[in-house]
Amino acid sequence: MDADHPRLWVSAVVERGRQRVANPVLAAVLVIGWMPVAFSVLAIDATAATPLFVVSHSLAALMVVFGPFDVWYYDQRLLPGFFDRAAEVAAPGQEKRLKALELKYQRIFANYWWVTVGPWIALVLSVFFISDDYLARQGITTPVQYWSYFGFFAYWGLFSGLGFHGGTTTVLAIREFAENVDLSIDPLHSDGLGGLSQIGHFAIRTTVILSTGALALPLSFQLATEIGVAEPVYVGVGLYILLIAGIFLYPTFKVNRRAQALRESVLDQYRAKIRELESRLNDQIEQVDSEAELRENQSLQMEIQRVRREFGDYRNVQLYPLSVGILIQLLSSLLLPVLFIVLEALLSHYL
Repeated sequence: MDADHPRLWVSAVVERGRQRVANPVLAAVLVIGWMPVAFSVLAIDATAATPLFVVSHSLAALMVVFGPFDVWYYDQRLLPGFFDRAAEVAAPGQEKRLKALELKYQRIFANYWWVTVGPWIALVLSVFFISDDYLARQGITTPVQYWSYFGFFAYWGLFSGLGFHGGTTTVLAIREFAENVDLSIDPLHSDGLGGLSQIGHFAIRTTVILSTGALALPLSFQLATEIGVAEPVYVGVGLYILLIAGIFLYPTFKVNRRAQALRESVLDQYRAKIRELESRLNDQIEQVDSEAELRENQSLQMEIQRVRREFGDYRNVQLYPLSVGILIQLLSSLLLPVLFIVLEALLSHYL
């Protein structure tokens, strides 16, 4: 990839791994994803820690084992793929504008990740430092164990923060696309959504990636209870669920509003054309004196029927990018945090 198409450093590392292992999931785990497992092995003595802590920590570790692949996938596939697919719903002549937006948001994701990740890591590490007593009760007492668990927290904060950075990038990219790119609705598009499923695909894939953060909820609740901030954590979970929903709903709503305005403009043009054709037909019906004029009347009637069909196609097409498949993924993303809240309650009761 040339300098005009920057990529995040995580993606560059995974790409180097792919020179030896072609599969990106395996490559990401082998070059970076193994680190939280190593930190966990060094930090946690399963015989000293409670089963609840071991299970909860394992879920949180599982989330970030595949974090490097998620980042690579967003950077190398999902973000560039959005602009490729968005060309299907962009009006002719928008290629340069689309290319400029693509480069802009590739640079934002690759070069300004620290704006989101830095404060988030600081917050995560502050939780680590004020949880010393609880961690000591879980057998994390030696310097090696302590700093290994610190490494786990730092790694977890980095990749969970990159997930939020991707969510922010998605919202900004779709919003600017909706505001600055002229759209073209295809009422006969195979997706049944005028082609707008391309927007929904990008948004929903981002929310699916973010929803994996629910794996860390059981451990988060344990730490929050120990340091006396359980209620704020539950509020935070509610905000997290709203964030997942908002990353899909807000930008796609912006696209829908823009598409609705375009549809009304097109429908107005069809209405004017239908009225004009009907007026011409009414004028000619009164003076049909030859077979040629009769054929012209029939031609006008057929043209009116054609324009009315096209008018109906535009009027009836659904312009919110919410197919059944996308809806199922959205509901799954929203329900996953709730599922892990229930799981945490069950773990607390039985372990």
